[in-house]
Order: sequence, then C-alpha cells, then structure tokens
Amino acid sequence: MRDRQRSRTAVRAVGALATAAALAVLGACGGQDAGSGGAAAAADPAMVQKATDSTTALGEPPTFALTDADKIDPAGAAGKKLWIIDIASSIPLVQVSDAATAQALGLVGATVKTYDGKGSVTEYTRGIQAAIADKADVIALYAIDPNLVAGPIQAAADAGIKVIVVQYDDPGAPLPKNVTAQVTYPYTQAGAAMANFIVADSKGAAVGVEFISASDVSNSKAIVGGFQDTLKAACPNCSVTVDDVPVADWQTKITTQVNSTLNSHPDIKYVVPVYDGMATFAIPAIKTSGKKDVKLVSFNATKSIMQNLKDGDTVVADVGSPQAWEGWALADQFIRVVTNAAPLVDTKVGLRMFTGQNIGRIDLAAPESTWYGVDYESGYKKLWGVSQ
Repeated sequence: MRDRQRSRTAVRAVGALATAAALAVLGACGGQDAGSGGAAAAADPAMVQKATDSTTALGEPPTFALTDADKIDPAGAAGKKLWIIDIASSIPLVQVSDAATAQALGLVGATVKTYDGKGSVTEYTRGIQAAIADKADVIALYAIDPNLVAGPIQAAADAGIKVIVVQYDDPGAPLPKNVTAQVTYPYTQAGAAMANFIVADSKGAAVGVEFISASDVSNSKAIVGGFQDTLKAACPNCSVTVDDVPVADWQTKITTQVNSTLNSHPDIKYVVPVYDGMATFAIPAIKTSGKKDVKLVSFNATKSIMQNLKDGDTVVADVGSPQAWEGWALADQFIRVVTNAAPLVDTKVGLRMFTGQNIGRIDLAAPESTWYGVDYESGYKKLWGVSQ
C-alpha cells in the first residue's frame, strides 16, 4: 500500500512539473514523494564511480569558451539603455549579476536600470510598463518566466523594445514569442551535478532526499529533471520527496516545510534546495531538527552558503553558477541585440562544483568573480575591442 501510494504521488509530481501554476498549488499544499517504489535494486559500482569522476571534474575551473568568431563591435551600444526586471532584488545572486552588468556596459557607454519584481507577477508587469514608459532599448527579465508576462512583453514589442530572458532554460531551448535572446546556464547539468555528488558522497547507499523546487522560476523544471533523472539512474534505492515553494514564500515557508518533511521522513539524509536563496532558510531547519547526519547540497554558490561549506557546518556541496560572469554575458547579449547583430544561442557561462575538496583554496573575502579561476572579463573585452 505504501509503494502504491508513493507511485501515485510520483506521477502527480511529474505531471505538476509540466506547468508552473500546478506546482505553485502543490507548493502551497506541501510536498510529495517521488520514490523509486518496487523491489530494491543494488547500486551499480560503475555508476557510483561515474558520479564520483563527474563530481571531481566539475570541481576544476571552467573555461571562457567564446572565440574570435564571436567578436562584436560595441560602438552602436553607446547611449543605449537596458532595464533589468529582477525576480526579487533581495536575492544576493541577483545583486551580484546586476552590478556586473552595469560595470560591463559602463565600458561601452550604455546604462542600466533595475526594478525589483518582489516575486510578484503584478510587479513584473509594472516593471515592464515602467521600462516602456522610460523608452528602454532592451528589457531583461531576470529569472522571470516570460510566459507569465506575455501581455506586457507584447506591449514592449509593439513599442519596438527587444526582450532578453536571463536564467530561463537550458542553452538552445526554444524561446517564447517576442523574446529575442537569453543568457543562461546548463541547468539540467546543474541538477545532475547535485545528484552525482549525493551518489558519490553516499557511495550509492539507499538514502532519502528532500528536493525543494521553485516552480515559478522557469529554469527550476530543468534542474529538477536533471537531478531526478540522474539520481534514479545512479541510485535506484534512493527516494526523493519534492516540496515546492514559490519565490514570494521562501522566507516564510521554507523553514517550516523542511522541519515538517524531516520529521515525517526519517530516512532523509540530504536536503537539496534548488537555489542558495532557499538554502538560507533550510539550514536553520536542519539545525533545529537535531539530525546531525543531514547534509545540504545546493546551487548558485552565494557567499553565505559558501562560508557555511568552508566552515564544515551543514552545506557539503554547492554547484557554482558564476553570477558576475552571467552579468557580463547579459551585457554581451545586450550589445549584440542593440547593434542588430545575431545574439548567441549559447552564452557558454560555465559551472563549478565546490566541495570540501576545493573550498579551502577559495578566498571568500575576494570578489565572487575570482572563485571560478577564469578571466572572463578579459575575454569579453577582447571580443568587444575594449582595453579598459
């Protein structure tokens, strides 16, 4: 009876992932199991080794992969204006990315304005309307699902304003109507990386995992898919409980949700919030649970979570998405769009896994841009022919 109930719940979880609206309802109602069900199967040592090798490889610095073929003349960008509508300006990674975009575009004489969306579709709409009224040249939607604001985006298009989405989906994914370009990470790979770490760290043991998604963030679906598919293949005995918490509810609901899930699922050994902004509220719940064997794995590599990892506290791994690099990538796409050049299909912003194996070599007092061991700033300046 227990396995049949888990199986039915897993089907509901997969169906819910198909639409953000459905998952938002599930988030309000709590979590659901997506366990393997059925007869237990032994972990494959080859799969465990593969996960270990993948984790080790991702711990190395990424490379700046754009080439001379991607060069662009930024002269036409001078005097142009970019409006960034943030999903929520209070999120640390958003602040880092926005600042980097402003820094980069300052080199070519363009300006940046930001708007705090506060996790609200109403605010996203107001932000787009304000950008239109201000005669923006380009509007960037930061981690906002463009399908939620299709009407306002149409109004921007009617006003001759191009739209770039940031953190929408995997590179190369089809873009919605009236969206010109995107700046993104390989989100499916990020989800797979978190799962690989758990398989490697647990040596393929049958463990329970709480995965906390955010269905109102469009890229969450790709991360969830990459995580679940990888874990299922490499650890058939692992079980996953999926909880969904929309952005606007992170501060008020995550701690309570994690407490509840840990209490009702004593087999859980790993808590995996899909973003570091959620981890901030999940860590206190793990601490108050008294379960010292529960570890946290996350995605983004923001400073406070990285410090927790370095202190050997609760965080054991964080897949880094270089936010300042992303900010420069947005500046690059902006230049291409306003100069009528073809935007990049893949901005090739890399990932890096931080664990106990390499965190000791990272100076967290230094800018986030130094943690990844790659000089992307010089790379972009070369592409733009800028010497500052």
